[in-house]
Amino acid sequence: MGKGMQLIPFFRFFSLISGLLLFTLSWWPATTAALTFDIQADKDVVGEIQYTQALAGEDLGDIGRRFGIGTYEMIEANPEVGFYTPQKAQQIIIPTRIILPPGPRKGLVINLAEMRIYYFHPNMTQVSTYPIGIGQDGWSTPIGTNRIIRKRKDPIWVPPDSIRENYERDGKELPAQIPAGPQNPLGPYAMTTGFENIVIHGTPWPKGVGVRSSHGCIRMKNSDITELYDFVSLNTPVRIIHQALKVGKIGQDLYIEAHVPVDENIYPETFSIQEQLQEVMNRYNQDKVRVKWNVVEAVRAKNLGYPEPFGQIE
Repeated sequence: MGKGMQLIPFFRFFSLISGLLLFTLSWWPATTAALTFDIQADKDVVGEIQYTQALAGEDLGDIGRRFGIGTYEMIEANPEVGFYTPQKAQQIIIPTRIILPPGPRKGLVINLAEMRIYYFHPNMTQVSTYPIGIGQDGWSTPIGTNRIIRKRKDPIWVPPDSIRENYERDGKELPAQIPAGPQNPLGPYAMTTGFENIVIHGTPWPKGVGVRSSHGCIRMKNSDITELYDFVSLNTPVRIIHQALKVGKIGQDLYIEAHVPVDENIYPETFSIQEQLQEVMNRYNQDKVRVKWNVVEAVRAKNLGYPEPFGQIE
């Protein structure tokens, strides 16, 4: 069994306790805005891997927030590092080299497997990307295509009946609405999608970003939603996919990026490797690729979450 596969029990554990964590973990300041990259005409890969060391008292999630990287992404990229106890002198990988998601590069693309949202700027030459929190166990974020139908600054949260009923089953009472303010679960900005009860919003609990933490909505750090809110207009398309394996190219070299799937029983892969290879060939007017399938299997076993070479365009 590859080292990456050993992450799965930890992921499930994190999902189960995420609701409790949101109300008990202390606040940690966000120190970075979006990762914004130029989209090169001859490549599908953006950014570069970075390296750092832990500051006193930091866990892997804290380190990731310094660089715009989510908690699960940090766990994947650093399988030999203890989550709560990274050593001060230990080299920490920051997986800021990313293959762009497959499919149309337009508007907002949310990849649940990465727990990451992409905004493709209208000029088609830049992309901004942010870590997100997605639906926890039992509250799956839907897959499909829709659009932004409403934008709100300082939103009032009116909990849906489904969430109120869930609280009541646990013997808790949830107010009919929660006013705008620092403890509002929607944070300072909210963008409603055409998916039922699915909102892209901020949160007073930054440690709920980069993990499965929500009731299906897309959670972002307050600094991130503040920036994204200004980018996005009404009717911007929103495409939600589950893509644990992404394929792209740099020059003539093919790269693959593998993440631990969120839940293979709920979320099949949106695109197969073969479909992605065909998309790459169509985009660059190529008609032949050479793939090392043994490398593909090795990358899938590790699930490190950053691009690795696995073939060439010929």
